Amino acid sequence: MIRGRFSLSLGPVLAVVAFATLASVTPNGKAESPREPLQLAAGPMGSNQSGTATDPYDFQWWNASIASPIMPQPHWVSFDLNTVLLDTLTHSPRIKSVSSRTSVALEKITQQDAAFDSKILLETNAGMTNDPVGNTLTTGGPSRLQQDSFGASAGVAKTTRGGSTWDLSQELGTLNSNSLFFDPKHQGNSRLSLSLTRPLLARGGQVYTERLLTQAQIDAGVSWQEMRRQVEKRIADVMTAYWNLYEARCHFLQQQKLLQRGQEIERIIVGRADFDSSRIELAKVRGRLARRMDQIISAEANVRRQQARLAMLIGRPELVSAENALEMIPLDPPLAASLQWTLRDAVIKGLENRPEVRAAAKELESAALSMQITRNQLLPELNAVFDAYLAALNGHNDVFHSFGNQFTEGGPGLSAALQYEMPRGNRYARARHREAIHWYRQKSEELRETMQVTRAEIETALIDVETTIAQHQSKRQTVMATIDEETVLTERYRMLGGDGTRVGIVLENLLDSQQRRSDAEREWVSTQVNYLVSLIELERAMGNLLIHENIETLRSPGRTDIEIVRSVNADAASIIPRAEFGSFEQPLDDSTSSDLVEPSVDSVDNSSDNLILPLPAPQLGTLLPAASPVERDPALPATRLRPTRLGLGNPNSGLIETTDEQGL
Repeated sequence: MIRGRFSLSLGPVLAVVAFATLASVTPNGKAESPREPLQLAAGPMGSNQSGTATDPYDFQWWNASIASPIMPQPHWVSFDLNTVLLDTLTHSPRIKSVSSRTSVALEKITQQDAAFDSKILLETNAGMTNDPVGNTLTTGGPSRLQQDSFGASAGVAKTTRGGSTWDLSQELGTLNSNSLFFDPKHQGNSRLSLSLTRPLLARGGQVYTERLLTQAQIDAGVSWQEMRRQVEKRIADVMTAYWNLYEARCHFLQQQKLLQRGQEIERIIVGRADFDSSRIELAKVRGRLARRMDQIISAEANVRRQQARLAMLIGRPELVSAENALEMIPLDPPLAASLQWTLRDAVIKGLENRPEVRAAAKELESAALSMQITRNQLLPELNAVFDAYLAALNGHNDVFHSFGNQFTEGGPGLSAALQYEMPRGNRYARARHREAIHWYRQKSEELRETMQVTRAEIETALIDVETTIAQHQSKRQTVMATIDEETVLTERYRMLGGDGTRVGIVLENLLDSQQRRSDAEREWVSTQVNYLVSLIELERAMGNLLIHENIETLRSPGRTDIEIVRSVNADAASIIPRAEFGSFEQPLDDSTSSDLVEPSVDSVDNSSDNLILPLPAPQLGTLLPAASPVERDPALPATRLRPTRLGLGNPNSGLIETTDEQGL
């Protein structure tokens, strides 16, 4: 009978409970509007109750606040990914360091090439001799030999790229003596000399002569690829840190929202304390709120850590010296154009562009050069030496008359010789050659391993991309389901309250549903960020990140200073493979000549003795098509934006944006 009365009077009681609940939440009798402008509504995904189409991503309420200051720092700065990359290329100490290191390697090419420059030789001497004599035939009578001499010589010496050395010199001088046999007195002499030495076997040939220059070019190539690897890694780290900061800020907002929803339940329980809520329910909700407050503190600390890491990677002094007084606000939403790659195409692209593969190929080329040089040193040394001269002599110190007479009077003096040298057993050269063979085999295996590692990293990155794509739909459905679950349980608790027991099962279910919704929203944001990070890692694994982001190098003709810049081209169809410098290729391959050195043949002759040499560096393939840039429209919601490339929003954005009152 009591249950019957309760059933009959349930309608008025529910009305009273609903009125008391609303009155406890808002004293004015109106429902309290949340701080976020976007309202969440339960209903079929992608449509509202009236049947009109809605954005399937309208549950991302945090997009309305993520691009605004949310941290307690007194100052803030906002930027997009384009600005971050530009600042990194301009201010990063790591990028400046590796570019300077490569400039040092390029300077060594000039130093080794200078060995083939002509040398101008100038020499003057003056002397006076006053020696006792022990033979009358020396002076013909005087007891001391007294001579005065003066001479000057000028010449040119050069080592050719074929291995020959030649020396052309002109000598002019005067000589006078007290010897009775000295005739004529006050002599003026002139002598034109030519000397030529050419190795015929060992240490001969252009390959051997240019070995140091070729090695410097190979070392510069390795240094160039190392610079490219370091720059690519820094850019990947900066882009990843940018999206990790976005993810941390979203998690911070979601944790704050979770706390607000818990506080709303607490207000309902307090408002119904005299009606049907119990102390156990109030204790439970306050315990949950305390844990959520701890989570907010942890989320805020994570945001600050991500800000510090991003500032360190960018290297801009204003960001590094901010000392946690500056809030960094990323503006781009985590959206990217889909990139379709098969494993075969991605591996081919990686083997073409990966700097580690190209550096290993350069190391193998260096080992092949060593084999070629040590094979040359197995031969005996056989040098051809040729000397020729013209000379003239006149009295009265008439050196200029002697200079003319050397071409008209008499004839040239000639001499030719062969020089041979061969160590007994030639053990040193043989050991050097065997060492070079072992080194070549070592570098060959290292190249194979590098290619295998590259393939494994590309395959792993592709798996990560496919995994995040597969999780995209399920994560979104999970968020929608948890929103519906929390909405239903919240409305039920507002209308009916708890279960009337001391355990608080209904309240526990409601608080758990709030936590499940918050966890689903966190996982959704993490899935979006992980997709972008996996795309960045895929491009880095393929060695295509710098090309994809239009990052290139600039060098002035005749200089080794390297400037790394980023160009933004809105027309993806007009992007074509650039020249060696623009495509971040090593500019001093064997097939091309530098602006600093004279053209020469290949550093290693792969036609002799069937030497196995590495394949030439492959050319760049066709660049990936990028999504068209979309201008930011403030009237559109943040979820409508579709960025270009890997999450890049407006490619025409300027430098760091701040406010007059709170910015830098």
